[in-house]
Amino acid sequence: MNEEKRTLPRYRTVRECFEEIKRLDEQTVISEYFIRQLCKSGQVKCYHSGNKTYVNLDSLFDYLNNEPP
Repeated sequence: MNEEKRTLPRYRTVRECFEEIKRLDEQTVISEYFIRQLCKSGQVKCYHSGNKTYVNLDSLFDYLNNEPP
């Protein structure tokens, strides 16, 4: 039987994304405001539910790792 491994996207709140980045790099210059602006501009995958914004953590990391200079 051919079983395809499925994974779910890792969605986090803006604050949780910021805390994860801060955990990985204590000296980061990335802010919660910057993450929100990336969401508003459509540069990272996210969705809104009520007054919360949920960010695809992998999309955010891809953006931060591949942003052109």
